[in-house]
Amino acid sequence: MDKIGEIDIILKESPSTTQGHALYLGFKQETELLTKGSILKDGALALPCDILWEKDVELRLRDGTTIYTDVFRPPNGGKIIPAIISSAGFGKQGGLNRMGTDRAPWRNGIPQKTVSSLEKFEALDPAYWCLHGYALVHPDTRGTWMSEGDVYINSTLDGKDGYDIVEWIAEQPWSNKRVTMAGNSYLAQTQWWVGAESPPHLTCLAPWEGWNDLYNDTVQRGGIPDAEFQQNLLDNCFVGLGRTEDVSAMTAKYPTWNDYWEDRRAKVENIKIPLYVVASWTNMLHTRGTFRGWSESSSPKKWLRVHNSHEWPDLYYPQNVEDLRKFYDHFMKDKSNGWEFTPKVRLSILNPGNQDIVNRPELEFPLTRQQSIPLYLNASTSCLEWGNKPTNPDTVNLDSRKDIAKFTYTFPCKAELTGYFKLKLWVQAIGNDDIDLFTKFSKLDANGGLVETECVDVGYLQDNPEVAKEKLREMHAAGDPRVNVFFSEGAHGRLRVSHRELDIERSTPHQPHYTHRNIQTLKSEGEIVPVEIEMWPHGMIWERGEKMQLSVAGFNLRPELLPWVDAPKTLNNGRILIHAGGEYDSLLLVPFIPQG
Repeated sequence: MDKIGEIDIILKESPSTTQGHALYLGFKQETELLTKGSILKDGALALPCDILWEKDVELRLRDGTTIYTDVFRPPNGGKIIPAIISSAGFGKQGGLNRMGTDRAPWRNGIPQKTVSSLEKFEALDPAYWCLHGYALVHPDTRGTWMSEGDVYINSTLDGKDGYDIVEWIAEQPWSNKRVTMAGNSYLAQTQWWVGAESPPHLTCLAPWEGWNDLYNDTVQRGGIPDAEFQQNLLDNCFVGLGRTEDVSAMTAKYPTWNDYWEDRRAKVENIKIPLYVVASWTNMLHTRGTFRGWSESSSPKKWLRVHNSHEWPDLYYPQNVEDLRKFYDHFMKDKSNGWEFTPKVRLSILNPGNQDIVNRPELEFPLTRQQSIPLYLNASTSCLEWGNKPTNPDTVNLDSRKDIAKFTYTFPCKAELTGYFKLKLWVQAIGNDDIDLFTKFSKLDANGGLVETECVDVGYLQDNPEVAKEKLREMHAAGDPRVNVFFSEGAHGRLRVSHRELDIERSTPHQPHYTHRNIQTLKSEGEIVPVEIEMWPHGMIWERGEKMQLSVAGFNLRPELLPWVDAPKTLNNGRILIHAGGEYDSLLLVPFIPQG
């Protein structure tokens, strides 16, 4: 796939080659029987059953490309079983990312004793699923490790390759011709594209936190280029023998929407099979796309669970594993197990500093009972005013490269805000013809101290849970970047002002959609323009006396996705003026949920 329409895809030699790679265990086309009780890694879970492990099985794609996959299945003498695909290029034998988990504090909340070490990174553990009568298929995707071809980011090609993998599985003598997919992050992302291709034997899907729109979810979010994380993933984690897509170069060359970006936006509306979607408010990469997949897919049978943890431990918590098996058993094995009575939506509502609500049953999301409340910015007092626009106009004047404007609201009583948030600002540039804006809201206690959500329970299965939790907080307070991902503040947004043109047909009062087709720079220093900034959905409770703080700046206000990934480079120069009050209705539109 060297072109999308008339657009050439920029490729480069893979910076990480399979040959001699320290984490590649070698090409072995063999079958091994792993016996019940075996312990494959120090401290790991003993295998609960015998497992047949078929290694480096050849699989031919429609264009003649050969990829290789491992298959784990119970050796049960001719019994036909359903299959689960875990599809990504991280390496079916582990790779850099699983090594990263081993070296991370508290293994990122996944104690070694809970998994067998057969699991692919961000994938299900064959030990559990083979015990319960499933085959797990772990392909090394196109271009990765020993599989032929070049490496590409999620795209329609990923969907077509996935289609071929599904149909190959359906032809295997052990297959009951029902195939599904599972996993977090990239393994969830792939599901959106494969589902859109509608393979005949794809029975259901479980995308648990994964983006599905490369431009809007990640590398050009709000029109601000930020491709380093995705390029780092392709360069260092998707090891291969061929070339690698240069997403950074594509981002720099094509700042506006075109056929390339359209190809990297999954057609989730084509998905009609049953879905079990999992999302969180706190994920720095996947929240927007996961909720889009849930909302825009066409399946009449779909379920949404929003958790209060992090995607990695959430995948392995026993209650969630059992819940997923109930979903699969219902659709993959025709078991009458009551899955159809599972609430269509289960929401966790964060209440950092207090008690979260977990798995609250709902009929839909967004909630139809929400009330749209404007919190108006008061530039004179640095406050947010509930429903009352300040009469007199004023401005906040920021250095675009170092200042942060903060606006605060104190809740007079307990309140829940759950759904999509939108920030409207009237802005002006001094010394530039464009502005990059970044925003977030945070929860403060009654004394003005930041209160964050702890997304990873580091005390889980520890001998001294409270000691582990205290150690985590000490590391965070000391600025240890390894634990940034363990914490979250609130919803966030960003926008390049020249990308402010709205897609009127798709935009809603709470969620602006941008065309990203026409660059609209500011005509003069005196031009004041309104912009609507999409902030990702969130669900949070404030107790009486606690505060919401809205922050606006010309630089990223959140930690980067990885400690070694640089912040996005902005075009900011000079000063930013925020106008509020009077004719300038700068406001944060919030989804207020009435109680009772």
